[in-house]
Amino acid sequence: MSRARRTGWIVVVAAGAAFVAWQAQAQQAAPAKAPAPAAAAGAKAAAGAKPAAGLDGAALYKEKTCVACHGKDAKTPLLPEYPKLAGQNEAYLVRQIQDIKSGARNHGNTAAMQGVLHLVNDDEIKAISAYLAGLK
Repeated sequence: MSRARRTGWIVVVAAGAAFVAWQAQAQQAAPAKAPAPAAAAGAKAAAGAKPAAGLDGAALYKEKTCVACHGKDAKTPLLPEYPKLAGQNEAYLVRQIQDIKSGARNHGNTAAMQGVLHLVNDDEIKAISAYLAGLK
């Protein structure tokens, strides 16, 4: 892929990430319905998720817009070079997300994530990672 085309993709992805972040902020302003405790616990158990600080990783994966690039099932990313996250090692996921958020990991494909990671705190990163690690 030529440098100009790659730069064009980065701009498109960054613009998309900004739009997704804007949507996420708008959704946060709207009151969210809390799932019934039994239903939420059942969904976590079914997905193999371990709760991190009492947070629902599956809900956060959707709410924090991870699905936009990595797919609803975390196996069908938007672009072929984006990683499939389902079943990935939990500690590895936490470290990679934290490194992207801090800027320690910075290459062409991290630009989109850097645009939305300000919406995710460390406990949420752990909950999302636990959820993803439990997917098969």
